[in-house]
Amino acid sequence: MKYEELSTKFRKFFELPSSPVAVRIITEITEAHQEHKTSTRPMRFCEMVRRSAVYGESFLFGVEELTCTSGELALGFTEPSYGEVYPRIKPANTKFVSVSPLERTDKKPDSVIIVGTPRKIMRVATVLSQLHEKQPVEVKFKGEFAVCGECTAIPYMEKKVNMSLLCNGARMFSGYRDDEIVMGFPLDDFIHIAESTEEKEITNALCGCIMDDIPANAVSAIEKIGFGKGTDQFFGRFGPEIVRLYTPKDKEGKITSLTLHVPVKFRDNETASKVNKIAQEFLQYPLLHRVRDNWVDIALPVELGESLNRASMRGEKFDSLINGGIDTLLKEVEKVKRKAAG
Repeated sequence: MKYEELSTKFRKFFELPSSPVAVRIITEITEAHQEHKTSTRPMRFCEMVRRSAVYGESFLFGVEELTCTSGELALGFTEPSYGEVYPRIKPANTKFVSVSPLERTDKKPDSVIIVGTPRKIMRVATVLSQLHEKQPVEVKFKGEFAVCGECTAIPYMEKKVNMSLLCNGARMFSGYRDDEIVMGFPLDDFIHIAESTEEKEITNALCGCIMDDIPANAVSAIEKIGFGKGTDQFFGRFGPEIVRLYTPKDKEGKITSLTLHVPVKFRDNETASKVNKIAQEFLQYPLLHRVRDNWVDIALPVELGESLNRASMRGEKFDSLINGGIDTLLKEVEKVKRKAAG
């Protein structure tokens, strides 16, 4: 997959208004690098990253174009004079650093940085945790060496995803808003996340269990809401739509979520594909969608927070959770139909 495709796929799924930023650490001097240095004035590395993400600018710079001593140390331009500094790229043999929007790079990045609100980064962390068998996402930050160290040096040196709440320098001098934080990825992790989004999630979400695997009290509670029992799913008519309810198992074989699903039929494959692209513009997570021949599948995972067996014993609370999900899903399905008709 090309970097432009990766960037587009990642941005659409996580609804990022700005571009992921590709960072390359260059340790060899060539004439081409000298000729194509792009920084017209010295600035902070964190400012270059934000300008690349928000305004699409690209930079190739050496230590002379860097105005922050923390950046010099963290990016491996210079060795610390007094004691060890963490985090930093070592040994300090960096000659140039390249910063550019991921979709505009044709060379392999060493790390990828995203700028987003806590809500957007939360969604990334959720997917990242799922890809690592639901293990917690462990990050290191201390309000210093933020973009240069915490989101560039750590992914580069330790091959781990890391997040930063930024530092005073980034917020005071580099234009970061109060509601923005930053996350840095080794390239392989970024690719893994981008390639695992949407299609894999909805495929897993629409994988039902054989009915014999579901506790009898849970079956009764779901039927009470208005669903009938099929082979590997429940189904029921709610308003104008037939809603399907799936009971996917997690990697441990437990049912801790349900998936509500409405397939919307169109006259041909081309129309369905166009509608699916339109849906990308306004369907927000956790809603999932995909095109399947002349159908567009729209699904809403409902997290139970516990096993289905226990959740189904909670009476009105369980009914309210499912009915609320059905209402939300039907409103979005209607919105898709209106957009398609318009």
